Amino acid sequence: MVSVRIRVIPLFFLVVGFFLFFSCAPSIKHYPRIDQYLLTQDYDSAYKLVEKSKETYAERNAVLYYLDEGIISHFAGRYKESNQSLAKAESIMEELYTKSISKEAASFLISDNTIPYRGEDFERAMLNLLMALNYAGLGSWEDAVVEARKVDNKLNLINSQHAEGKRNVYKEDGFVRFLMGTLYEAEGEINDAFISYRKAEAVYRADYLPNYGVSPPTILVEDLLTSAHAMDFHEEMAEIKRQYPDVAFTDSARKKEMAEVFFIHYNGLAPEKVERHFLVPMPDGFVVKIAYPKFVKRSYRISHGEITLSNAGSGRSYRFPTVLMEDIASIAVLNLENRINRIKAKAIARATTKYLASKGASKVAEEKGGKLLGLVVQASASIASVATEQADVRQWRLLPAEIRVGRSLIPPGEYGGRITFVGSGGTVIGSREIAPFSVKKRAKRFFMYRTLN
Repeated sequence: MVSVRIRVIPLFFLVVGFFLFFSCAPSIKHYPRIDQYLLTQDYDSAYKLVEKSKETYAERNAVLYYLDEGIISHFAGRYKESNQSLAKAESIMEELYTKSISKEAASFLISDNTIPYRGEDFERAMLNLLMALNYAGLGSWEDAVVEARKVDNKLNLINSQHAEGKRNVYKEDGFVRFLMGTLYEAEGEINDAFISYRKAEAVYRADYLPNYGVSPPTILVEDLLTSAHAMDFHEEMAEIKRQYPDVAFTDSARKKEMAEVFFIHYNGLAPEKVERHFLVPMPDGFVVKIAYPKFVKRSYRISHGEITLSNAGSGRSYRFPTVLMEDIASIAVLNLENRINRIKAKAIARATTKYLASKGASKVAEEKGGKLLGLVVQASASIASVATEQADVRQWRLLPAEIRVGRSLIPPGEYGGRITFVGSGGTVIGSREIAPFSVKKRAKRFFMYRTLN
C-alpha cells in the first residue's frame, strides 16, 4: 500500500503543477510603466520597455507583443514601423483563426489561457483601423482604403459563423465607414464617398446610438450633404436635411478650393478585462469553479479637445472641437457581454469534465491505496480544479477608451496652433502645441494625439 501512495501522489501533483503552469495568464507588470511613458509622450521608452519585456509575453501571447509594438509606434507617428508590427500581429491572428484541435482540446481540459491569444473580435477590427490611419498619416490613400475595407470584411466573416440571433452586437463600424468616405474623397471617388458616408450615418443612427449612445457626428452629416450636393443627388439631400435640419454644409465647389485637416484624438484607457467567478459545492465535497472574463471601464478626466489653428498669412484663426466617433470601451464591454453565455457554457463543460476526471482518479486511488488516499486525491483534485480554472483576461491593453475627431475645412496656406484638452466641467487639463504645417488646395492632413488622463 505504501508503494502505491509513493507512485500515485507525486504523479498527481506533477500533473497539478503542469496545469498551474500552463493556465497562468500573461504578466502585466510592465503596463503601469508603459502608461506613464505614454502619459508623458515618451514613446521611445515605452517601445523599448515592450521590447525588453518580450519574454514575459510568451509564445502564446505573440499577438499582444506585436499589437503593443504597433500601437506605440502609431502614437509616436512612426507609421511605417507601426504597420510592420501590426502586419505581424495580423498574420498570427489569421493563422490562429484556423483552430488547432490539440490546443483547443487543452483549453477545454485546463483553461483558455493555454491556447495562443488571437484577439477579441473588436481588437481584430481595431488593428486594421489603425493600419488604415497609418496609411492616411502617410498620405497613401489607396492602401488606407484597403485596410479600412478589411474591417468590414472581418466583421462580416466573424458574424457569419454564428446563427441568426446569436451574432455579435459589434457587426459594423461607423467610424471606419466615415474614414472610407474621407479616403474615397481624397482619391476623387465622390460617388463611393457618398455611399460610405450614407452607410456610416445609418450605422451611427441604427447601431451606435442605441447600443453605445453615440449619435451621428455633425462632421459626418456635413460630408454626407456635401458629397450628395457634388453628385446632384437632390432627393437624397432633401431627405438628409429633413433628418438633420440644423446641420449646415459646405458647397461642393467651395470645398474643392479648401484643404481639410483631421485631428485624431485617442482618449482614455481601454477597459480592463478582469475575472469574475462563482463556486459550486458538490454533494461529495468537491468544489467546482466557474470563471469568466468581464470588461470594466476605467475613468479618465479629459472629455474632449479644442483645436485652434492660425493662418500665418492672413492671421485668421479657426477653432473647432474633437467629437466622439468611436467608443471603444463601450464596444468592448457590450461585445463581451453579448457572447458571455457562450464563454460560460464552455467553462461549465470544462468544470464538469474536471469533476468527473477527479472522481475517477479518487476512485482508482481508493481501490489501490485505501480510503485515506482516495480522500487525499479528491481534495487535491478539488484544489487543482479551482486553481487551474482561470478566466482568459488577456487583452490589447494599450487601446484607447475612445477615438475623437476634430475636422475643419481651411484655406490653403501655412498654419500653426494648439490643441487644448478639456474636462467635463470645462477645466483645462493640458495642451500641446501643433507644429507648423502647410496644406495645399484639396489636400487632406491627419494629425494624431494620445491622452490617458
